[in-house]
Amino acid sequence: MKQYNKYLVLILILVGILMLTGCNNVRLKPYNISDELDKVENDDTNKEDDQTDKVLDTLSSNNDNNDELDKEEPATKIQPIENIELIIFTVNSNSNLEPVTALVPADEEITPKLIVDRVVDAMADQSLLVGIESVKTDGDAVIVSFYSDQPPLNNVGAGFETAILNALAQSLTDNLDDYHKVIYQVEGGPYSSGHIELDVDEVYHED
Repeated sequence: MKQYNKYLVLILILVGILMLTGCNNVRLKPYNISDELDKVENDDTNKEDDQTDKVLDTLSSNNDNNDELDKEEPATKIQPIENIELIIFTVNSNSNLEPVTALVPADEEITPKLIVDRVVDAMADQSLLVGIESVKTDGDAVIVSFYSDQPPLNNVGAGFETAILNALAQSLTDNLDDYHKVIYQVEGGPYSSGHIELDVDEVYHED
């Protein structure tokens, strides 16, 4: 029995020695919260630095692009279109001739049709919608043909009819050096309105 107790004591001593030796080999690293905080702060600082670098890179890129734009040739300035003034005639509400100024681009050719179109536009401002079928030339004569169902053939009195014809004729001969005669027709035939009767080639106005 005593020998058994000795063995038991020896075993306990050996176990204790082994435990103490193992504890010496195992070293527990103490948890330090300040190290963790430093790590988090470093991570945040690195992220902020990365974002700052990206912003600086973007600004630098934009400045480079602006510098390139500044180096490019300046855009061509749009010059205003030069116009010339033509004095033409329209008809006012009292069926009297009235001179007005028409603006025409300087590079546009002054033709009989252009003059007629400007006069018709000016009369439209006075609510006179003149119906022009065609504008032709023959030698030094301008031949203006009207539609039969529109002014000056229709919907106007004798006074307005005469004023319309005179306004067109005066505008043509005043602005065209190569044309001195004006002939009026109705859809290619003789001019006949009930107030004024003209042969197909009869000159209405000569300058």
